[in-house]
Formats: sequence, C-alpha cells, structure tokens
Amino acid sequence: MAKLKLKVSGDSMVASVSLLDDGVYLKVDDVLAFLQSNGISYGISMETIRELCANVKFNSEIPVAYGKGPKVGDDGKVNILVRREKVNYDTEKKVDLREVLNFLIVEANEKLAQILPPAKGENGKDVYGKEIEGLIGKEAKCTVGKNAFIQDGYVIAKVSGELVFKREANDALNIDVSEVKRIEGDIDYNIGNVRFPGSLVINGNVRPGFIVEAEQSIEIKGIVESATVIAGGEITVSGIKGAGKGIIRADTVKAAFIENAEVEAKKNIYVKQAIINSKVKAGETVVVIGKNGRIIGGNIIAGNKIEADFLGSEMTVTTNLEVGVQPELNEELTILSSQIAIDLENLRKLSLILKGMVKLQNEGRLDQEKIEQYKRSLQTAKTLKDNLESNEKRLEEIKKIIESSENDGFILAKECVYPGASITIHKRRFFPDRAMVKVMFMSIEDKIVLKGYSKD
Repeated sequence: MAKLKLKVSGDSMVASVSLLDDGVYLKVDDVLAFLQSNGISYGISMETIRELCANVKFNSEIPVAYGKGPKVGDDGKVNILVRREKVNYDTEKKVDLREVLNFLIVEANEKLAQILPPAKGENGKDVYGKEIEGLIGKEAKCTVGKNAFIQDGYVIAKVSGELVFKREANDALNIDVSEVKRIEGDIDYNIGNVRFPGSLVINGNVRPGFIVEAEQSIEIKGIVESATVIAGGEITVSGIKGAGKGIIRADTVKAAFIENAEVEAKKNIYVKQAIINSKVKAGETVVVIGKNGRIIGGNIIAGNKIEADFLGSEMTVTTNLEVGVQPELNEELTILSSQIAIDLENLRKLSLILKGMVKLQNEGRLDQEKIEQYKRSLQTAKTLKDNLESNEKRLEEIKKIIESSENDGFILAKECVYPGASITIHKRRFFPDRAMVKVMFMSIEDKIVLKGYSKD
C-alpha cells in the first residue's frame, strides 16, 4: 500500500491526506482503511478519494473529510398578544363608520406580550464523529416602562390605558401603557369614537355626532360640535356648540362658552364668556367668570350657586335659573313622586279586582283558573306595597335633605338681571319686572330676599 500521511485541523473539522511516492498503486479501500485506522469516521468525501486515486498527486495535502459545523438557533422574540379589532364591512348589515379604533386599549393585569427564549441550533459533528453542541440564538431585547412589568415570560399591564411601543437605541423593544392618550387633530371619521380608560388630550375639535369618553379627564383644545363627551373627572374645552344635540357630562366642566348645549356636572361648571340657550346642571355651582359674562336663555340649575355679570338680556329672553336643590335629588324627587302616584293607582285597581274574586269565592263560583289569577294578583299587590313603602321612605329622606338646606343657595347678578329671568330658590320663585343691578337673590325664612352686591 502507498504510504499516506494524515493531517487534522485544530478544530477537528477538516481531515487531509498526503501521498508519498513509494511506487505502489493507491486504492480507494486503502485510503478508507487508513482513515478508519486513524479514527476519521464522519464527512468522508468518496468523490475526492476516487479522484485522488485516479489522479495521484504526491506530497500535496488533499482534504478528504469535512465536519459539519453546529447551527445557530432562532433568536428569541417578542410576540404581541394584543390585536386591533378589524371592522367587518358586511354589506348586509349597517356599519357605524364612527366606530373605528385606531389605537390599542388594554386593561390592568392584561397580558400584553410574550417573550420567547432563543432556541438551540442543530448539533454539528467533527471528522471523528464527535457531537458539537448547537449554538443558542440571541436573547430577545425587551424592556418595559413604569406601567408594565415582566412575569413568567409575559409583559403585563399595571394600569389600563393605551398600549405603546418604542424602539430604543440598542434596538430593544420598550413596551408600556400610557394613561394619557394624545390625539392630534379632530375627532372625526379618521379617528372615530374614542372610549379611553385614562385621560384624553385632543388637539382639535370634536365633530358632530361623535362620542368621546374617558374614565379620567378630557382636555379639548378645540370646539365640541353637537357631540357627546363624557368624563369621570374634569372636562376642559375651548367651547361647546350643541345645536340641540349631544351632551357634555363630567365631574367638573370648564369652557370658554356654552351655546345651545346640554351640560351636566356633578360638582361645578365654570364658563369664561357666556351660556346661551342651554340646559345646564351642576351639583354645586354654575359660574360665568369672565368680565361681561352672561347667561342668556335656557335652563340653569345648580345645587348652591349661579353667578354671572348679566342674567337674561334686554330682549327679555326667558332664562330659568334655579338653586337650592341638587339636580340629581330634584330629578329623583320628581321620579319618585310620579312612581308613587302610579303605584297607588295600580294598587287601588288591584284591590277592586281582589274584592271581586273574594266575593266569587264566597259564592262558590271561583274556578281553578280564577284561583290561579287570584294568587298572582295577591303576589302583585304585595310587590306593589313593598315598592310603595320603599319609595315613600326614600321620598321622605330627600324632603328632609332639601328642608335642611333651605337657607343654602343664592343667585348673583354682579352687573344686572333683566326681566324674562326666572329666579327659583328652594321651589320659591321670583320674576324681576325690571332690570335690577348688582343684586343677589337668597332664601330666608321661606322667602326670596334681594340683597345688593359689591365686589368689596
């Protein structure tokens, strides 16, 4: 057999042979036996060996076996678990094009993303047949903001709000939840109705027919036009034009002006310029704070105070102003009184029916069907009596609350109140028959009393 010499690379990934000329013919089997005797068992190239034996080259290193390098596994990745719902434009159903959601809203404790670990790659082998461990891919680069946390491989929201992403300088994906949503431009068909669990800042107008709701505050840099805006906290807006449509409802409302709109606040309503032909209710105060501020037309109700420079107008526009009773209590009082009257009438009618059935029973003319009807009527009567008792109790509670605050509440015209204005304090009314300047209306000992007003 020809004399062979073996050389293996330092990483054991390449085995080469060189042939020394000794005049003996080289066979393929001789090369294979030589490799086997030296432990080379993997990646042997039969084609190279045949070529070597067919075209002998002396004193040259010929690679005849190659190892297989280990592969790098897949990198870790971040799977976003929150998806935007798509509008189904079914031609057979009516689609409200205002219901378009252009951002992702998540709830507290909701899983936002899953961080998947990197995978291990396929193992390799050297020319000796020894396994080489596959390589692990890169870790996913993911960080979280102050309103999110990582637990058991998941990114979880601490609070409710908008899901936001940011790519950091090191290419890491930052995931957070914003409690404040800023919207550039108008609320229109491009944005759609907005319902948000945090606070909203809208750098534009709210167009007619759209709905904006937030569990916290809403700041609108533009005008609300015949739209519905509801906040759990404060609403601040440049102006409100209702055109008799939509409603504004919040804990407190601050606006430059209110015109032909319906506005409700649990606490206070502050206006800079004017309230015109509007339906306004506040649990505590309605105040037009600007110089020459006016309330003209409409119905204004407040628990404690209504105040403006001018009340009504020289044109004697009907302007209804009422204080002394919280609007919610007032409404509940009206509803309860109406319900009690209805229940009393129904109970009266039911009593006549029951008396007739008792008479039939005494005469032995009450069949099984009538007996069942009698039982149902008795149960209905019992329910009506229970409801009546509960409602009458609540009615008395409300009356006591109203009575205890009879000296509370006042209406102030810092400059002038005009004829056409209706002043109501604790259900007592006063109608100015002439323009009255700098006057405060109060309730004292069951009468509306007028007092002069001075800034000092």
